[in-house]
Amino acid sequence: MLLKFCLGCNSICDIDKPTNQVIVRPNEEGGPDEKIFAYDSVYGVESKQQEVYDETAFPLVESVIGGYNGTIFAYGQTGCGKTHTMVGLKDKEN
Repeated sequence: MLLKFCLGCNSICDIDKPTNQVIVRPNEEGGPDEKIFAYDSVYGVESKQQEVYDETAFPLVESVIGGYNGTIFAYGQTGCGKTHTMVGLKDKEN
């Protein structure tokens, strides 16, 4: 999926949900070869907060209720949405 951002830039990252991979492509001016990174799960910009919670946090919360230890660790660049993902909006349904 190719996305246009507000500054007119194209995304160089694609999300392959079935294989849980992030593909980073060279930009239009060239650059390094395509890189592929595999994770336990991946989410693109079109993902809904409920989907992220249902697939990642809910099973962990269920385990904690069952007596196991659990941690959710949000890591990333400032302003990338960690707090929104963890807390959501207080006045609106997410």
